[in-house]
Amino acid sequence: MSFIYPRVIQISRPTPTTGIGALPYQALSSSSETILFSGINASIQHRGSNQLKAGLPADANSGNEWIILFMLPNGSVWERDVITDELAKRYQVNTAYWNSLGYQCECERLQT
Repeated sequence: MSFIYPRVIQISRPTPTTGIGALPYQALSSSSETILFSGINASIQHRGSNQLKAGLPADANSGNEWIILFMLPNGSVWERDVITDELAKRYQVNTAYWNSLGYQCECERLQT
């Protein structure tokens, strides 16, 4: 940890569901995710509020948007990846923007 990146995160990717026909609704759970990176120093900043979209149980329904900044190579993080902080709070990546200073991810907090 450092003054600029005082938090520690882990990044995981949901495992795709396979099947044919109508599949049951499946919420995001850490048991169905593959851990990509762990022990990454980060900065987590509150950005503001948004409206609940569909009202499904796995929606990020905290009504809050968050910006998470960290250093990883370009292409490491995708939209819909899940970031978990050291307090076990989970965030779903809506937008992963990379520049020469690292990633800036716009996220929503998951409640499941």
